This record gives sequence, C-alpha cells and structure tokens, in this order.
Amino acid sequence: MNKEYRLIHFNCARPFGEFNFDNEFVRVFMAILPRIFTDADQFEGLRWHSHGVRRPNAEWRGMNDALPHPEGMGMPDICTMAVWTGIEALKEFTYSGRTHPPGMRRLASQLDRSQGASFVLWWAPRSQTLSLEDGWNKLMHLREHGPTDQAFTLDHLKSHPAAA
Repeated sequence: MNKEYRLIHFNCARPFGEFNFDNEFVRVFMAILPRIFTDADQFEGLRWHSHGVRRPNAEWRGMNDALPHPEGMGMPDICTMAVWTGIEALKEFTYSGRTHPPGMRRLASQLDRSQGASFVLWWAPRSQTLSLEDGWNKLMHLREHGPTDQAFTLDHLKSHPAAA
C-alpha cells in the first residue's frame, strides 16, 4: 500500500419499514453493533471507522442519538466509513470476521436495495480529512456515473493514484 494514500470504504444500509424498535432489523442491528465495533477496533487491517445515520432530510445523527426517529419521516440510511490497510483486509473483515458476516447475513433480506449501490471505495490522500457526508457524496457519484477512478466497487477495483 502506498503510504501517501489510504483506501476508504463507505457503505449504507436502509432497512424496510419504520426506524424504531418495533422493527426487527433495527432491534437486532442495534444489539449487535457494539460487538461489531469491538471486533473492528481489534482488527489489525482497519485503521479508523465512523458510523452514523443520514435521515431523509440530509441531517446526520450519531448512532447513539439515531433514535427516536420521527415517525413518518421515512427510513434513514445507516452508514459506515472506514480506512483500511488494503483491499485484502477489507475483504477479510467483511467476509471472514467474527461478528460482521453472520450479523449481516441475518439481516440482508431486510434491506431496501432499490436506491442502487450501497457500497463505494476510493483512494484518499493521507492528509485529507473526511466526513460521512464525503462518503455519501462518493456513493452518489457511483450511483450516477458507475465505477470511476473517484468512486469504485470491489468488482471494479482501481489502483491507488501513485501506482498509475
């Protein structure tokens, strides 16, 4: 991995139904999230991660103040952004980790995927400060333009800029 750039991933999950504890997805997701965060904090290939909820009105909330969610507002996007040592570390945690794979498999059928891609990758200069909104904008770029050098997927990986 080039030390001037870092691999960033951003993903969103939008469950069906209302965003409250009557919704099984919300109940299960919020219950397993602390275990997934603990595993992530101990995972060698992950350098940093941040999580939040983006409401339909574009307001960001932290996971600790995501609820209560206004009834009738529509389902928010539950988002994660992370910095990885490389693509192999990302794949290992996503597909082979202790808590993430079983938790996400359990909840996969309860996700609304009608908006398009829910996962985006990009290379960012190490000096760049990033926000969840930056991740959201990269995801919107991917949805609008497909994979590019600025926003790509696991199926369309791009080399870091210094390798070009």
